[in-house]
Amino acid sequence: MALFFFEKLQALFSQLRGQKTKREVERKKLLTMMAHDISQSRYKKFLKIKTEEAEVEMAKFFFDIYKSIGKAQVFLQKTMQVPQFKAYVVESFMNEKLLGMIETLTAEAITERGKTMRPEMLGVQIKKELAALSEAFDLNVIKHIDKSYNIILRLINFVIFNYYDLLVRFDNNMPENDFDYQPQFTKTLGEKISGNLKDFMEVAYAMDIDLDWKRAIKIINAYKNVEIISIEQWNKLLVKLQDVQSSSIFLLIVRFVEKSPVWQVKPTIPKEHIVEAWLEERRLEAQEALEKLLAMRKNSVVSAIATQIFGDVEMIDKLTNYTDEANELYFARKLNGYTHTIELRYLRAFMQTIFKNDVYPIVDLFLVKGQWANHPLSQHMSEAVHLISAILRKINAFDRSLALSTEYGDKLRLYIAKSEREKSYIKYSNNLFKTINNEAQDIISSTGQSLIVIGRYIKAFIDDKQQKKYEFILNWKELEASTEVDILVTLQNCYKKIYDIIRLLQIFSNPSGSDSKNKE
Repeated sequence: MALFFFEKLQALFSQLRGQKTKREVERKKLLTMMAHDISQSRYKKFLKIKTEEAEVEMAKFFFDIYKSIGKAQVFLQKTMQVPQFKAYVVESFMNEKLLGMIETLTAEAITERGKTMRPEMLGVQIKKELAALSEAFDLNVIKHIDKSYNIILRLINFVIFNYYDLLVRFDNNMPENDFDYQPQFTKTLGEKISGNLKDFMEVAYAMDIDLDWKRAIKIINAYKNVEIISIEQWNKLLVKLQDVQSSSIFLLIVRFVEKSPVWQVKPTIPKEHIVEAWLEERRLEAQEALEKLLAMRKNSVVSAIATQIFGDVEMIDKLTNYTDEANELYFARKLNGYTHTIELRYLRAFMQTIFKNDVYPIVDLFLVKGQWANHPLSQHMSEAVHLISAILRKINAFDRSLALSTEYGDKLRLYIAKSEREKSYIKYSNNLFKTINNEAQDIISSTGQSLIVIGRYIKAFIDDKQQKKYEFILNWKELEASTEVDILVTLQNCYKKIYDIIRLLQIFSNPSGSDSKNKE
């Protein structure tokens, strides 16, 4: 039984050796055929078969290409790195009407338009203009532009190929970018340049003579308004490349010197899509310009209202931890940070000064000494005042909760430190910021609602006092006798301050930053 097993194993190995030998025989046969094909080619002087040396004739072939396009290499290498070139290609296909439309959608143009138009109205208009621009690029136009750009990329890939690295193997003393140099080429082993030949074929095999090279070169030359490449010279080069490619001489040489008869070329065929990206860039540029205008308008309105409320805004105390200064660290690490710092600062200042010193005393007078025609209404107002009175303590407690020694503070310090090394902690940090900012928003929203309630009652007091017959508060004369201030004037001033702080909070809560001016 064991003997039978070893006999089968021996037979298997013999079969494998036979297959290997057969493949080797076939490979040698193919290599012999390739040697014959090279020797019969019109480019047979490129390689010496017996020694497998690349001849001087091959070096001369590449040096001719190098001289004809070498001066364009530096320019085209830089062109590949300039994002504006893609935009230039797209815009080279546009008529004057479309080019004019683009001019009105630049950041500079939008900023200028914003001087005579409200940002909200300008935003609607720009949205329509962007839609019209997008509609101008149907699928056929997009396909045509992308195709032209990819032809340009084929050309650039061919031009910026490292010819010098190949040529210097034939002449060690050859300087780079000296196109007047008279080289002293000598033979070199084929295996030393086979890698260069492979790289060359990848770009050369993409040079289809039937492509629209005229337009590609026209765009390149027009980009800097100088002739980088001569179309006549390029056409001659394409004919030469097509002849070399049809002979398969470089493919045969690589296969022969590397003893790899089945190796195949994989041409570099660019397949980039630039139109959609270009349209998105125009949209983003317009959007950013609009957002900047909205932010400027918002800041202007906020500053004006804050000055009406507080006078010198610079004198308002900042919170200790929930601040814009703290955000500098967070923004530097690409984190969301605190999003309600300004409105919370103004709200606390309002509670510390205006509500405490102006609003509360007059409202308390009506709650304590006023005779209400409808007692449940006084209870409703009393509840709003009670909620408002606790807000200042709530804001300060919230601010203290972000100190370093607190739960929030410790977590933030840990997450931010780790976010520099582990990307997952960026998400953890931003989730924590979301929780914190939601707390701030809850404080602002609940305070705003209570202030609206109080504002409505103050407005009711004002309207009632200006009537001949009182229907809301029944003892106005007693109230006026119990205080030295002019009640009506005080109520009007307090209502104006409450109205202004509500407007201020609404501006921050409005995504567009507009001031609705809706009186509550």
